[in-house]
Amino acid sequence: MSQPAVHQCTCPRCQSQGPHPDRLLHQQINLLSSRLDEQQRRWFVALEAARLGYGGARLLTQITGLSPHTIGRGRRELEGGLTGHAVGRVRAAGGGRPPREAQDPGLRPALEALLAPETAGDPMGRRAKAKRSSLAHLSEALAAAGHRASRPTVARLLRQLGYSPKANARRTEARASPPERDAQFRHIAEQRAEFVAAGAPIISVDTKKKGAGR
Repeated sequence: MSQPAVHQCTCPRCQSQGPHPDRLLHQQINLLSSRLDEQQRRWFVALEAARLGYGGARLLTQITGLSPHTIGRGRRELEGGLTGHAVGRVRAAGGGRPPREAQDPGLRPALEALLAPETAGDPMGRRAKAKRSSLAHLSEALAAAGHRASRPTVARLLRQLGYSPKANARRTEARASPPERDAQFRHIAEQRAEFVAAGAPIISVDTKKKGAGR
């Protein structure tokens, strides 16, 4: 794992060629800051600025690269007892980017429509439903329909819908099948849609070939 970048102090004394007693201290401040998250960093730097007193915020801006606004925010948060800052949380509750399906409400229905003609499942409901298309194929098909979704997003939505993210082991055979086999799948999908619309039951039978003599 690569190490986080360490900011280089830009204070006039560190920028000069001559040695000065606080050069190592400034390096260590930046080293420690590089290992902290964003809120811990502004609290630490604000504490150092307060310790230095007058001119401390300006000097810490030069040392760490944090803006005076960020240092001032850290100081106010410390003075407020860090109220509202839960342990282990960097951003406020509800922060961060919303999931893709929240940004695009049509994504999940579009995925379900793609899956409907090729869904297979365990008749007893003991296993996740299976599908023939791979994650990459589904992601590409969604993008072509105007719904951008990465493969990890598609995998997460498949789990929510009760599908296994893995493609059916026979999908290669299905893709290499003659047109007659594809027509058979389309016919089965059409028949299933008609039965669902009529409220008629649909029976799924899972059959397997057995070797000779068994």
